[in-house]
Amino acid sequence: MSTRRGPHALAAIGLLVATALAVTGCTAGASPKPTASSSTAAARTDATLRLGLAAAPANLDFTSTGGAAIFQALLGNVYEGLLRLDQDGKVVPLLATGYTVSRDGLTYDFTLREGVKFSNGSPFDAAAVKFSLERVKTWKANTPGNLAVLDHVEVVSPTEAKVVLTKPDATVPFWLAGPLGAMFSPDAVDSLATKAVGTGPFTVASYQTGVKLVLTRNDAYWGAKALVKQVDLDYFADASAAANALRSGGVDALYQAEAYDQLASFKADPRFTVTAGSSQGVVVLSMNEANPALADVRVRQAISHAIDKKAVVAAATGGVATELHGPAVPTDPYFVRSDEPYPYDPAAAKQLLADAGVTGLNLTFTVPNRPYAQAISQVVQSDLAAVGITATLQTQEFPAVWVDKTLTQHQFDLTVVNHVEPRNVTNYGNPSYYWSYSNPAVGKDFAAAKAATDEDSYITHMTDAVQAIIKDAAGVWLYNPPNVVVSTTAVHGMPTNDLGVGIGLAGVSVTG
Repeated sequence: MSTRRGPHALAAIGLLVATALAVTGCTAGASPKPTASSSTAAARTDATLRLGLAAAPANLDFTSTGGAAIFQALLGNVYEGLLRLDQDGKVVPLLATGYTVSRDGLTYDFTLREGVKFSNGSPFDAAAVKFSLERVKTWKANTPGNLAVLDHVEVVSPTEAKVVLTKPDATVPFWLAGPLGAMFSPDAVDSLATKAVGTGPFTVASYQTGVKLVLTRNDAYWGAKALVKQVDLDYFADASAAANALRSGGVDALYQAEAYDQLASFKADPRFTVTAGSSQGVVVLSMNEANPALADVRVRQAISHAIDKKAVVAAATGGVATELHGPAVPTDPYFVRSDEPYPYDPAAAKQLLADAGVTGLNLTFTVPNRPYAQAISQVVQSDLAAVGITATLQTQEFPAVWVDKTLTQHQFDLTVVNHVEPRNVTNYGNPSYYWSYSNPAVGKDFAAAKAATDEDSYITHMTDAVQAIIKDAAGVWLYNPPNVVVSTTAVHGMPTNDLGVGIGLAGVSVTG
């Protein structure tokens, strides 16, 4: 039996991963109930919120299908976890009322909310926690390896669950606050792709693949009821079509709006509000190191020098995104502002290719059919041609085809995509990930960061890993997009910052 930490030790654990792990500990958690504002006084409880999004879910099962669109729609709305991230990125309790950590860091004792039920009527209890978390080992998508240290869960009582690790890992609360921590009803996992059963404030009414996902208020929800009766998530492959839908009254709001060229006109129109919050997105040109040419660091560095990031940002976002010089984003605690290690320099790129003995390089470049990716591909293809590299574009439907061919089967040389999940830098520690990058020293740094017992040590090891990845030119990190939300003035409470998990919609209201 483990020894419980005192409040100060818990606070240290909470601070370990900076803002994201700043809470929890041994105190009871706050309810995730939506906070009503004065603007919700006239909110219509029978309203339907029509929200426009870009990337559509391939299905409803984020345990077996990659891509963030599924859990973006369902986590926090249909599925809930023991913990969640608040809008500041802090870990706070949700289905747990709190937890304690043993002094050796090997066990987490959670106390659970009473009276919570899944939407199929099954009780949420410690048995469900055991079922859900031990099942993560069978997941085929969305980085289950981030909870690889989870050994087993002990059911202490219906409202007490003991999570036992194989070794200390202070990042566990952070990952439990995301999709890996989602709770599933043990008798409702046979058809996850088409039927979602959770404890959240909404249930799935219908899903027309790639077109519309309809959520309806769960009136049996254990917490504060959703402020709208229904949410229609409408998916638009074309950013301009999404903007036109908002102007014409087809939708009420756009989340992660990509029609950057129209933001000025929306801001000038009193019918709309525009916010630009933070996001976890890393738009990266990935290079498949399974290709012998791309296994040569000099070739990867040459490609890095060949790309004009300012031109990329201008073409894809109208200049509103933040250029990146590495795989971390400004909200990561280990983000370091520095000069560009591979500034735009075609001459340097040509010299590196010559040093590597590479001439007439031909590469396949798989490009999702997303507007930003299409815009980037044109700049990248032109820039690479200028240094003697031929990039043959292959447009792929996103997410289904890109996830299957590029992400899963690794059939590509170059690709570009926005990795929206938080702390996605850890994927560079997985040699089996689609870009086939492998550096044992990076893996050791990630492992040391997980085992860290203080914030400084965690940040030091993560920073070392990031710097090694940059030195290896494991990707061309292009930019961090803002989370742009455009809505009519009748919509209130839309989340401003995108945390890379679910879009919490229970606190959004519609007036008028």
